[in-house]
Amino acid sequence: MLNVSVGYKVYLTTYLTLSFSLFSVLGYTSSLSNVDSIPMLSGSNFSEWKEHLLLVLALMDLDLSLMTERPSSPKELKHWDRSNRVSIMIMKIRIPQGFRGVVPDDVTTAKDFLASLENFFAKNEEAERSRVQAESSSMSYIENENVRELIMRMKTLGAKRKRLGINNIFSNDMMLAHCAVKMLPLQYISLKNVYSCLEGKFVNENGRWHTGEIWSTKELISRCDMEEETLRTEIADEARKREQG
Repeated sequence: MLNVSVGYKVYLTTYLTLSFSLFSVLGYTSSLSNVDSIPMLSGSNFSEWKEHLLLVLALMDLDLSLMTERPSSPKELKHWDRSNRVSIMIMKIRIPQGFRGVVPDDVTTAKDFLASLENFFAKNEEAERSRVQAESSSMSYIENENVRELIMRMKTLGAKRKRLGINNIFSNDMMLAHCAVKMLPLQYISLKNVYSCLEGKFVNENGRWHTGEIWSTKELISRCDMEEETLRTEIADEARKREQG
């Protein structure tokens, strides 16, 4: 009986030790995965970076030092100090080496560390936002580009607007197609006239103005391909007539 009891204790101790080790490894792996989900800080993604950072710190129960001042109670201080130390380490590892000089050397709290980054990058992001707004206002058709290239430029601009938290009129595919049609030059007049007729028909049938519900970008590209082929044929015919004349 004694041998069985001792054997069971050895088995239980071994099992618990291995289980604890496994859970420790899994917890460590999960923590690394959480940290990796925070994007690397760049010159124009501070808002997104901060949002991911705060979520990860909250999930890891490490955001105490960002929400409260350093406590005086030894019991509370232990948890706060760990939160402060690890939060700074996580922020540093998700910042490129070249950006770390933004934070003064005398900063010792995670709260001040984040505030220093915010003071620097918020101005940077505001300047980027102004540039993107100006780019949106001046967006137009470039001579000799095809509609695919125009749409890709608009989608790229839309992605910039989304990243910076600017209202993104290009997020809807059909609204993007609508804006692209309006930018097309007079050589696409036939296609633009068809689109205008469809707009009028939509209003008559629905009793309201459409919000980009006529063509998708895929349909617009298809129609433009046909229009461009027609234009090329007409130009070739004109050239032949001149040669023959």
